Amino acid sequence: MCVYENRRALLQRGMQREEIAAVVVPPSSDFLYLTGSPRPEAQRPAALVMTQERAVLLMPAFECGSEPALAASLELCPYSDEQDAASLLAGLLPARGCVAVGRQMRASLLLSLQAHRAALRWQSADSLLVPLRSRKSAEEIRILETAQHMAERALTRLLEEPLIGRTEKEIAARLRQLRLDEGFDAVGNGIVASGPNTALPHHVNGDRAVCRGDALMFDIGGTYRGYRADFTRTFAVGRLPDGFEDVYSVVLQAHLAGRDAAAAGVPASDVDQAARRVISQAGYGPFFTHRLGHGIGLDIHEAPFIAAANTAPLETGNVFSCEPGIYLPGRFGIRIEDLLVLQDDGVHSLNTLSKQLQIV
Repeated sequence: MCVYENRRALLQRGMQREEIAAVVVPPSSDFLYLTGSPRPEAQRPAALVMTQERAVLLMPAFECGSEPALAASLELCPYSDEQDAASLLAGLLPARGCVAVGRQMRASLLLSLQAHRAALRWQSADSLLVPLRSRKSAEEIRILETAQHMAERALTRLLEEPLIGRTEKEIAARLRQLRLDEGFDAVGNGIVASGPNTALPHHVNGDRAVCRGDALMFDIGGTYRGYRADFTRTFAVGRLPDGFEDVYSVVLQAHLAGRDAAAAGVPASDVDQAARRVISQAGYGPFFTHRLGHGIGLDIHEAPFIAAANTAPLETGNVFSCEPGIYLPGRFGIRIEDLLVLQDDGVHSLNTLSKQLQIV
């Protein structure tokens, strides 16, 4: 049984436990997780329909030959432009019971299905899919670790080049190319923030040129075999800004406290609190303005979320970021981010790049 067939079998077991009659998943990261196909959402609907006995793929007839692996492993329900896709999709659903839908289903399609099958009950498929996706397999962890190392190598190569005088956008463009050179399938702009811009946690890269004495923050990743890399490092350029060393020490201690608190069975909120306590006790509590971390996998942000509001216990196989930060408006910000994985023998970082204070 291939990995995707196994995942679908696990989903069907969950459906039986929760008495879910069918699951409908449109093209999305959930669709990719269950089929291996990165099929994008398109004008013509497509959907994986799972019942407790069947796995059927509704798709436009003229596209059926484009993904032979799907045709070999799933029952196909092709349709032409003369047919109503929503009506055909409704016909694949049971007459009664509960149907769970993927979170990225278009509202128009869902409303049409509900009109065709008024007797059905409807809910989100997250209760089934989130637990499956949040417990990463050994192969998923290997891919995520490989992607982290690729991104780290790209940043290391960048830091060997002169940075002073180059704009954030110029550095980001160079870093995009270096990541593609490392083998990523796709990369985004990432965050390249300099000077006071580092005090903006989600800064948008601009035309500010890097100066001696700046803080310089990189928050980067990329997509490799469908999975996401994500890490952050903050440096000083040429010399330390006033107060930078002390604040950096607090953020690093908070990162290590969060990592040390993480374990299977520990509530995610406790991990957030462990890091936040270090920052608050140092007097910077109001300047740590976001959650400690987020799960990662086929999506850049997925369960588990390492936040004060999430009291669910962490589990073996969870992979999540640990990224405390302190952001001092008008001065600088510092964030340090690794990806952590919970395994049977404890918590491990998927990163190898040093977290010690560096002047570049």
